[in-house]
Amino acid sequence: MRHKILKLLKDRSPSYLSGEEMAQLLNVSRTSIWKNIHSLQSDGYRIKGSPRLGYRLAGIPDLLFPAEIAGELQTKIIASSPEIIHHYRQIDSTNSALKTLAEKGAPEGTIVIAEEQTGGRGRMGRSWSSPFSKGIWLSILLKPPLAPQDTPLFTLLAAAAVVKGILVNLPDLPVGIKWPNDLLINNRKVCGILTELKAEADLLHYLVIGIGLNVNSKEEDFPAELRNTATSLYLENNKEEVSRQKLASSILQEMDNSYLDYLNNGPGMVISAWKKYNITLGKDVTIKTVQGSFSGKAADLDSDGALIVEEEKGIKKRFQAGEVTLENFTGGQDPF
Repeated sequence: MRHKILKLLKDRSPSYLSGEEMAQLLNVSRTSIWKNIHSLQSDGYRIKGSPRLGYRLAGIPDLLFPAEIAGELQTKIIASSPEIIHHYRQIDSTNSALKTLAEKGAPEGTIVIAEEQTGGRGRMGRSWSSPFSKGIWLSILLKPPLAPQDTPLFTLLAAAAVVKGILVNLPDLPVGIKWPNDLLINNRKVCGILTELKAEADLLHYLVIGIGLNVNSKEEDFPAELRNTATSLYLENNKEEVSRQKLASSILQEMDNSYLDYLNNGPGMVISAWKKYNITLGKDVTIKTVQGSFSGKAADLDSDGALIVEEEKGIKKRFQAGEVTLENFTGGQDPF
C-alpha cells in the first residue's frame, strides 16, 4: 500500500492529491491512506498535507527504500519487484541476512540492502566499515543452473557490473578492478565484493554476492587505519555527493544485464568485461596464497577467471585464489 500511495503522489507531483481520491483509486478507507501517509513521513518522506487540497510529495530522503530503488529498474531477475527488495536501516550483515532468506526459499533475484552494517565482514574474516547512509551495502541472491566449480566467474562478473553502474553516473572516474574483485580509484579501494555459496557435490543451491561500495563517505568516516588506503566516490568526485538511489539502481540494472548475458552467451563475456576495466594485467604483482607468496607479472586471465602470473624465469603459474598486491599499491579494506 505504501508503494502504491507513493506512486500516486509521484505521478501527481508537484500537485496535491486528495485522500478521498487516493482511497477510491486504491479501494481502501481514508483511514488507511492517513496511516500509510504517516508511516511514509516517519521514514523521512516530506509529504505536505492540506485540509482542502489533500497531500503533496515535497521531498524524498536519500535512503535506499524499495520503492525508490525499483522505480527506474527494468530488470528481469534481480530486484525485479519491490517485494523482493529487503531494506534495513541497520543490520549485522546483508550477506548473512540474505542467506537466511535463501534457506527459507527466497526467489532468485532477491536482494538485501542496508543503510548500515554493524558486522560487515570480508575475505579472510576481515571487517568492513559500513556507516549509516554513506555507502551501498547490498547482497544479491542468484540460482544459476551451474555446477559449483563454475561459480568463480561470478565475482568477476559482479566487479565489472559495479564498475559499469558507477560509470553510468560518474563517467569520468578512473575506476579499475584489481584481481579478482577489488575496485580501486587512484590506487585506493572504493569497493569490494564477496561471493558465498551453498552447494553439495555437483549441485549448486544458491549464490550470494555481497557488494560494499563507499559512496558518500568523508575522510573522518573511515577508521584511522584506513584513511590512507580507502576512498569513496564522494572524495574522488571533487567532494560532491552522489545519489545513492540512482547509483544502486544502476548497479542492479547492470548486474541483471550481465547475469542474463552470462546465461545466454556463456562465460566469455565475463572475461571480456573484466579485462576492459582491469588494472592488474601487465603489472608486476605479488600474490599471497596459503602456500606462500609469489611475485611476477600478471600475464593473463584464464577462461575460469584464474590469474596467470609469469615469474622471472618465464615460468607461468596459475592462481584461482589469493591476495594480490600491485606495485605501489598499499591496501584497502575488504567487505562483508
